[in-house]
Amino acid sequence: MEPLQLPIWDGISRAQLLESNIIAFMFDFSESQSTATTVLGRLLGFHPAVRPPSVDLPDAAAFFSELDKFQRAAFASLKRSYQGSGDDSFCKLLAVKLANAFAADYHFRNRHSVLVSRPVQLQMDPTNGCNLSCPSCLHTANTSWASRFDWPEATLRLGEFGEFCDQFGPFATRIALFRDGEPLLHRRFPEFVTVAKSYLLCTLTSTNLSMPFDADALVASGLDRLVAAIDGGSADTYARYRRGGDFDLVLDNLRAIVRARRDQSSFKPWLVWEFLAFEHNVHEIEVAAKLARKIGVDQFSVARPHAVEHDDPSIKVAAFAPTCETLFTQPRNWCTASERRAAARNAEGIDAVFHQSWTGRFAASGALEQEARAHEQTCVWLYYSLTMDAARRITPCCLPPMGLPEPRHLVYARFNGKNASEVVNSLDFMRARRGCRSGGEPDNGLHIPAPHCVTCAESQIAPMPPDVAGYLMSVDERRALPPAVHAALAACPLFAWTP
Repeated sequence: MEPLQLPIWDGISRAQLLESNIIAFMFDFSESQSTATTVLGRLLGFHPAVRPPSVDLPDAAAFFSELDKFQRAAFASLKRSYQGSGDDSFCKLLAVKLANAFAADYHFRNRHSVLVSRPVQLQMDPTNGCNLSCPSCLHTANTSWASRFDWPEATLRLGEFGEFCDQFGPFATRIALFRDGEPLLHRRFPEFVTVAKSYLLCTLTSTNLSMPFDADALVASGLDRLVAAIDGGSADTYARYRRGGDFDLVLDNLRAIVRARRDQSSFKPWLVWEFLAFEHNVHEIEVAAKLARKIGVDQFSVARPHAVEHDDPSIKVAAFAPTCETLFTQPRNWCTASERRAAARNAEGIDAVFHQSWTGRFAASGALEQEARAHEQTCVWLYYSLTMDAARRITPCCLPPMGLPEPRHLVYARFNGKNASEVVNSLDFMRARRGCRSGGEPDNGLHIPAPHCVTCAESQIAPMPPDVAGYLMSVDERRALPPAVHAALAACPLFAWTP
């Protein structure tokens, strides 16, 4: 699947960045580099003073000290290129996000159970409800299956989401505004997007589009990517799986978004028609693709769904369906100058986060394990992601919690608006990281449910590829930071995994 933000990298590929002799040379610069070398590097467009922190430092205190130096240098380099109104907040915000990404990767490499970093990717449900009842979903009409899920009715207030973004937004690069609920059922969904964009978050949502909503407000919000779940090229075929959906209304809504983009001279959101291939609909893939292109959708995607026969035996996954991505539109950079300037709305909070040192955060977190454990297994979700439902329950990934007969303990914390550190390092999150690392049941003497992560055998596909290097290429359009930073991010194991 292509990177979410579909960035234009000025012809520079990740492989070219990693293989560049210039970058390799830049990694080897010493503190005593000559003035002549520094001037030459900057004349060539490079800033050797902005060096990624060494991930090989065995002492955590030394690493976070280096991270503070990197964040200050990154900010200074960005400020030389971005000097307009509101750019100060943007430069501070981006420097914090990059430092946090390196911190998260450092924790992942060492398999730490306590984190100083914050999640690089966020996922949340504006509402836990849905207007459809698709088979195998927790909203299915099959009550014997739906009753297995631990899924309360809830709707998140805009103010609660603002608190969530205040706590986690300065550190993250992306947010998926969906999980198991239907996001567009929330009447203030466009405002959710606007809040997220003020923290320079790349925004994604996935929706069935089968409800009335304000297409003009949605486009004006700045939403970066919208995935429309449409599994058919005709009303009858579509309705076999999307129970309760209105095929004609969905198409009308797609047309309304395309029209609103045109009226507002916007290329966002990037529109994806996602087609889950079942035996009953695979014959309509070509029809659906032609319809998508005619409407003005940017991308048509055929995906292989999870099996749903345990819920409805009549719905079977297609045995021979091509999984493909077809682009109808030339991709463009999702990050605009106005979005960079929007960070100024949170200037006070961003300034406070920027001036809180990483060494101070490290000291407050307590001692980290000093022994490197990179050879031990773990789950990447525990180090780069965090998910919240509309009831403000925190889980590590997109799997929903389940009750009997097969309990799945995944609610590891509850967000109260101010407890970000307690959420990231809750007892269950720490037990999950230790348990995944050792491959055994953690802390059985506590007589509380073991975190599901310890025994989980699933490989959950990320709603957004963890491509922090691509994110940086999109937001730093003036290339204020040197290729060494991009290359170091691209080489981070935490952001290079494939589910």
